Amino acid sequence: MKIRADLIKVSKNLHTWVGITAGIFLFICFFAGGLTMFQHDLSRWAAPPEQRLAPIKLNQYDDLVQQVRTQHPEAFAQGFELNFASKELFNAPIQWEPVHADEAHDDHHEIDIAQGRMLATLDEQGQLLVAQENVSKVGWLIEQLHETAGVPGMLGHHTLGVYIMGIVSVLYFLAIMSRLIVLLPTLVKDFFAIRKGKNKKRFWLDTHNVVGIVSLPFHIIIAVTVIVFAFHDLLYGAMGTLAKQAPFDRTRAEVSLVADPQLNIAQLYQKLSQTAPEYQIIGMRMNNLDTPQKANVSAALYSPDQMLRGDNFAIVNFNPYQSTPIDTAMLTSESGALDKLINSMFALHFGNFGGDPTRWMYFILGIGGAFLFYSGNILWVETRLKKQKNPNLPQPQQRKDVMFMANLTIGTCLGCVLAVFASLLFLRWAYVINPELLSINHLIMYSYYVLFVLSVVYAFVVGAAKALPQFFLIIALILFAIPVTSMIAVLIPQLGLWHAGVDLIWIDVFALIFALAFCRFYQQARSRAQVAPEGSIWSPIKLKQIPSES
Repeated sequence: MKIRADLIKVSKNLHTWVGITAGIFLFICFFAGGLTMFQHDLSRWAAPPEQRLAPIKLNQYDDLVQQVRTQHPEAFAQGFELNFASKELFNAPIQWEPVHADEAHDDHHEIDIAQGRMLATLDEQGQLLVAQENVSKVGWLIEQLHETAGVPGMLGHHTLGVYIMGIVSVLYFLAIMSRLIVLLPTLVKDFFAIRKGKNKKRFWLDTHNVVGIVSLPFHIIIAVTVIVFAFHDLLYGAMGTLAKQAPFDRTRAEVSLVADPQLNIAQLYQKLSQTAPEYQIIGMRMNNLDTPQKANVSAALYSPDQMLRGDNFAIVNFNPYQSTPIDTAMLTSESGALDKLINSMFALHFGNFGGDPTRWMYFILGIGGAFLFYSGNILWVETRLKKQKNPNLPQPQQRKDVMFMANLTIGTCLGCVLAVFASLLFLRWAYVINPELLSINHLIMYSYYVLFVLSVVYAFVVGAAKALPQFFLIIALILFAIPVTSMIAVLIPQLGLWHAGVDLIWIDVFALIFALAFCRFYQQARSRAQVAPEGSIWSPIKLKQIPSES
């Protein structure tokens, strides 16, 4: 296939500059996005035993709800959540937000980092057992990192980072299309060509191209859906203005209520099971139960065989006191062609279909995407390195912009990885160091930002050549320490550590596998630094710099 040379040149320039502009943001989002495929598993792994109350049987939920209603009427006033099989609500069979003195002044636009919750269950004698906890939500915090790239602040009722990532995703889409134009003429010949040798630039380019082409459909879907997620309020508002009515702000139709409205959890569960037998009921959110006409239940349903509208489940809304059948039009199995298309777009972004095989595939694609953006920035640096071609001449001076991008890429990308894994390690020791710790989520969040900023500063102070192998080694040691901590928890439980259980031991196993991988990266980076000629950007010897070219 032939493409005009001038079009290829423009596409190369567009891909290069758009790529390095958006690459670091995208690295953070894709790395965190890969981890969020198991965000609820990570939250359970990180939750201390006191934050997990015993489950109960289905026929006990009515008794539990009635006792909560009697002893904690505020739960009914503001709504509560029931957990049947949800990894998200793993802490207790029922939970609700505690009432704060300043609740009237709370606009609910800020992110709730503490995640304060009232947890309740029944003890062996059937008596209500209640605990107030700031529950561990490390998986949710990683999800926030995935959505915002770690950019703090609010803009309206969305985080500022969401809007920034919407803009970044526009650039991301342009980078994808421009690179595809460049690769089309030689796509078949160079598809799986990864050429090793002394030319590091060629190796990075080949690897970058292979990862990008193999995962091209995935990246197109992610780019388009992120743009929609970021600016959906603007899109829906424009559609609503044109139609003189917001299309997604539908007025709920009046429903027929039973003669004597009484809440019966077991009956609701059975009714929903019969209505959507192909789905598993994992939880219910209940609101306005004391006002029958306005009462609402949002039931979270899961099926590995269906495309799901939510990030981890499908939602069915209904009145718990209604006598009519439950409307399941929002479920993919019951919806029309347009709703199936919309649900598919959501599901393809979240990877919530197909069960564990799809989650692992999306995890690999997420980590692969992070490598794609990291390698893109490294390619930019390698392409602009000044190399010594004549040994009799003085050593070359590297441009300041090249040095800046090398330091920034190493500091931000590896700093993000280091900060996330270090935060996971810190939380396992947090209650040993401070048993009275009030909010583990604040510890995780602050430790991430402190370590991330320190990593970036350190990379600029010592330079990319020294920082690269050091970061790899530190990350490897942190990852090794995670399974070691679990072993200590089993062998010396009196320290106050805890082990998450056999079903989550795979997290420790994969920490060990990644630790070995980063040990290998450390060896390669150190070997390259030892053979890098003086004057190279990868040489630990102090480099001379020249002003960046205009």
